[in-house]
Amino acid sequence: MQGFPFSTSFWFDSEISTSAPLNGDFQADVVIIGGGFAGLSAAYHLRKRDAELRIILIEGKHIGYGASGRNAGFVMNLPPLLWLLETLADAQRVADIRWTTAFIAENVNALGLLLEAEGIDAEWTPTQHMLVARNIIEAATVRWLAARFTAIGLESSYHKGDAAQSLIGYPAQAVLTFPVVLMHPYKLARGLQALLTRHNVQVFERSPVTQITPDDKGVRVRASGGTIRAQKVVLTTNAYLNRSDLNTDIALPEPSTYHTYLLATELLSADLQHRISPAGQPFADPSGSFFYGRLHDNRLLFGGIDRASGNTLADDRHLPSFERLHREMRRRFPFLSDVPMAAAWGGAVQETTTKAPIVCYANDNPNIVLNIGYGGGSGVGMGLLSGRLVAALTFDDANDADALRLINLYERSRFPLLGPIRAVTGVVKHMLSG
Repeated sequence: MQGFPFSTSFWFDSEISTSAPLNGDFQADVVIIGGGFAGLSAAYHLRKRDAELRIILIEGKHIGYGASGRNAGFVMNLPPLLWLLETLADAQRVADIRWTTAFIAENVNALGLLLEAEGIDAEWTPTQHMLVARNIIEAATVRWLAARFTAIGLESSYHKGDAAQSLIGYPAQAVLTFPVVLMHPYKLARGLQALLTRHNVQVFERSPVTQITPDDKGVRVRASGGTIRAQKVVLTTNAYLNRSDLNTDIALPEPSTYHTYLLATELLSADLQHRISPAGQPFADPSGSFFYGRLHDNRLLFGGIDRASGNTLADDRHLPSFERLHREMRRRFPFLSDVPMAAAWGGAVQETTTKAPIVCYANDNPNIVLNIGYGGGSGVGMGLLSGRLVAALTFDDANDADALRLINLYERSRFPLLGPIRAVTGVVKHMLSG
């Protein structure tokens, strides 16, 4: 293939209109830094708690510029994915994970109802996600996952043989389906911004923050164009915080950053779309080399790779990653070999070693709240509900027991050292049992 049609994101409008940048000095009760889903959710839940609170959201580029506007548009009711590797023999731990799964589902459903009530068109579409097993190892993997999903209360359905093959357009031995919501990431981000603006949240775009200074009066945030004096600051920048350009003595954790990549085909006929996914459902691999796809507006969006990276334009346009991605797409769907690409884009994602987000005070200072680390397949869903956790911390609210419980579960997350061994052993047992 001769080159790729690189863009910042397939989802973005051809002409991006933004709110005015910061210009002058402002006072606020809370300033939120970062205009992705975590920041938008924080602003929404803070406003929901207090109609009089003076809230400012400031974004260095534009709303939805980072991972929130570059993902594939999946919202899953999944807890941090490494939690699936933990032992099922610990009844309390299983109960905690089961509760988390239900809590995420409840909040995702509530967001869908909010979008409907507010008339926000984010193309919010509940459907089923398919984990497609192409060989005996992957078939054993989805059987192992099915047992895990049942244990954590996630409804799923297992299909094999002809029933599995009828669901997807490449060779499949088995398919595990579970609930997912498809949406348009940029429409969702802009719709939430419009909702916030209607409720008197000030939004400044194109305003990179250069300094954050805590003092005895709260915090002072300096950006190109002015300053914001606030009682509290919430950092929701995730992978898009430029540490080298930020002057602050706040102790910031350093989760790993990686890049993920996507391709969008040109328009496909109805016949080709049916050959890809007869029911129009999204799909993914149940394997370490993780690739996924969905149909959207008569195109196939196909993504994957997860490559350790920095956060540069060179990373966004890493040619070997796109070449591999295109090969994987053609390997699954050889009938698309001659279909040209309409867009190729990538983006940085921030993730902790436990896959659990970080929602806590920084420097043990209740005026500085961190809300970061929303990577992996569950990142979008957790990021969209994260504002409820931020509000509980910001208001020091002991009444929202559910929010505080989830914060505590995140904080207590540890990498399950025996998890990979447990998973391999479980998969092998399923292989041997047929």
